[in-house]
Amino acid sequence: MTFRKFLYLISVLLCFIISCEDKKGPSFEITFDPTEQLFGQIEINQIVSQRIQIKNTNNSSEAFVGKIKIMDSPNFRMDFSGVLTLQKNESKEIFVTFQPSTAQEYNAKLAVTNDNDDYFEMYLRGEGVAPVSFLFDKIKLEFGLVQPGDIKDLDVSFSNNATSGNNLELTLSIPSSDFSILGGVNILTIPPGQSEIITVRYLPTINTSTKSLKITHNSSVRTNPADIILTGLMDITASINTSINNGWTKFEDGNYNESVTMFFDAMNKARVNSVYDSIYDEAMHGLGWSELFNRSKNDYAFVANNYFLKAANNQLFSMSSYYDALAGFAISGVLTFEKTNIQYILSAANTVLNDYPNYQFSHKKSINYKHVRMALIQAYYYLGKYNESASEMNILDPANSPHSTDPIELLTAIQYLAGSL
Repeated sequence: MTFRKFLYLISVLLCFIISCEDKKGPSFEITFDPTEQLFGQIEINQIVSQRIQIKNTNNSSEAFVGKIKIMDSPNFRMDFSGVLTLQKNESKEIFVTFQPSTAQEYNAKLAVTNDNDDYFEMYLRGEGVAPVSFLFDKIKLEFGLVQPGDIKDLDVSFSNNATSGNNLELTLSIPSSDFSILGGVNILTIPPGQSEIITVRYLPTINTSTKSLKITHNSSVRTNPADIILTGLMDITASINTSINNGWTKFEDGNYNESVTMFFDAMNKARVNSVYDSIYDEAMHGLGWSELFNRSKNDYAFVANNYFLKAANNQLFSMSSYYDALAGFAISGVLTFEKTNIQYILSAANTVLNDYPNYQFSHKKSINYKHVRMALIQAYYYLGKYNESASEMNILDPANSPHSTDPIELLTAIQYLAGSL
């Protein structure tokens, strides 16, 4: 009897154990790829998204139904919402976005859970860094005048601010031209708080060069690309002066038509840049004298007068040329009274005579203070200022002083004297 009771109890116990095993809950294996998401260093307020794969492996007992959530940091977000349902061996891709708001390290967890309190997690890590901020010490490189065959080097310094959160990455380029970066340097990596210097070389092959050094960079707080303007001039001063000297030689030899050509050539060369303005005016002043004596144009006096006026007004050339231009303006002006401001003639003539009473034109010594004073006399007469005109005649022709202020007698004296100069 006892043995039968024992067998019965054993049978009941086995049935209970089997019954309990039949009622055991489902099991799951959820994996993540990657197992840990590292976003690295991301600039403050910038957004970076990474793909994460969540898988219900074949080791799970059945389909998984649950939810996904990000814990511990609002700076990580995902593009998934709602119920996560994964059959066995099925995976789901989601994208997690990291947007740092301050310069610091960020850590969070991506958790997958269900109603049975199953819990699976992976780590999310990232660092917020300040934007790259940098400076370069020149916005323009002006090489100025460089002789043909010579070179000139100028430096540019690039500095990555100490507050930058990353290295400064620069790519430098210059279009094929007279400018080049010494050593062929076109990529720079500069740590925060550090500086680098490059050298730009100018080797002129044409009269004037203007290009840009293009700077492509990884800063989000500066215009990209940035530019540094490069300018250079091949020094043609000697060539311009040669044309001017040849112009005066032709003028002094009486070859006025050829001297016009030489002075025009000098002016055309000097037009390439304002740095040549002073010798441009020297050439224009010479052109005025050449046109005045060439007389190939009907309005030669007016043309010459304009050249003299422009050169004198600029006052960029030598003082001797300045007085020559004033003298030329006065002399040519009386040949075209109807087109010329008479007061300007009076002013120009008086300036020459007051500063240089014995004025003589160096390139044609037969032109002197007498012609300037005669221009002054004729200008006064044209204005009806006969007393002033007669007074100047007394100075120019003292042998016949005093000269009459009667308009007819005075005009006769002026014409006679003018013909004898």
